[in-house]
Amino acid sequence: MDISAQLQKYNISPDPLKDQFFLNDKDVIQKTVGLADLNKKDTVLEIGAGVGNLTKEIAKKAGKVIAFEIDPRFKPLLADLPKNVELHFKDAWDFVQLGGKYKHKKIYNKVVSNLPFSFCEQFFHNLTFLDYDKAILLVPRSFVAKLKTNGIFSSFFKAEVKLLLDKTKFYPTPKTNSAVIDLLHLPDPIKTHSLPLFLRQYIYQHESQQVRNSLREGIIKYAALVYQKKITKNEARKIVRESGLPESLLNQTPNSSEIYHLITEKMINENYFLGR
Repeated sequence: MDISAQLQKYNISPDPLKDQFFLNDKDVIQKTVGLADLNKKDTVLEIGAGVGNLTKEIAKKAGKVIAFEIDPRFKPLLADLPKNVELHFKDAWDFVQLGGKYKHKKIYNKVVSNLPFSFCEQFFHNLTFLDYDKAILLVPRSFVAKLKTNGIFSSFFKAEVKLLLDKTKFYPTPKTNSAVIDLLHLPDPIKTHSLPLFLRQYIYQHESQQVRNSLREGIIKYAALVYQKKITKNEARKIVRESGLPESLLNQTPNSSEIYHLITEKMINENYFLGR
C-alpha cells in the first residue's frame, strides 16, 4: 500500500498529536505478525488500526481481530477489512479496562499492535494483570528502556526485543526509532519462591494502601502460600521494621519506583519462614 497516496486520495493529513505514524514496510509487517504465532483459535486485539495494513495481515492468520481506531477519518481506508475483523471507531481505553487491572475475563488472548506512543504507559499498566498468551507490540525504543527501569513494569514484564526499526520505516516519519517487542510476563513468584517479586506485585495490587500495610499483608499471604505457615501481624510488622526500608516510603502509597527497587534489595531473606 502506498500510504501517502491513499491518504491524499481521501484528503487525510496524519495528526502527529494523535501519534499517527504508520508502518510502511510490508516485510516488517509480516515479520511482526509472524512473531505472534497466530492461528484460527486466536482473538487478537489491535489498538490503532490506522490505514489497516497491519490489521489485514493479522486477519489472515487469526480467527478474529478486535481493532480500534479513534479517528473516523480513516473509515474509507478501513471499509474493506476482512469479515473476521470487529472494528470500533472509538477510544480503546474503556474496552481495554474490561480485561485489564484486576480483571481476568479473557476477551482476547493475544495483542498485536503498533501502539500509539502516548497510549503505551496506560496500556502497560492494564496489561500487568491481564491473562494473555502473547503480546507483540511496536513501541518507541525509549519505552523499551523504561520497561527495565520503571518499578511497576519491571515487576511484571520482561521485554524481548525482536526487531529494531528505523523511523524511516514509517509514514509520516516520527522523531524516534522503534522496536518490536515480545512482552513476557515474569514467572509466578509463588512458584519460583521469590519474596521480593511477590511483594512488589502485591503493593501495586494494593496501591491505595500505605506500603507498610500492604507489605505486612503480603508477607502473611506469601508465608501461607509458599510455606504453608502462619505469620501473625506482629511478626510481619517486625520483618518490615527490620528490613531497613525508609520510614518515609513505608508511610506512603507506592507512588515512586524507589520503593520497588528497595524491596528487591532489602526483602530477600526467607530464613525467617524456613526457620519456623
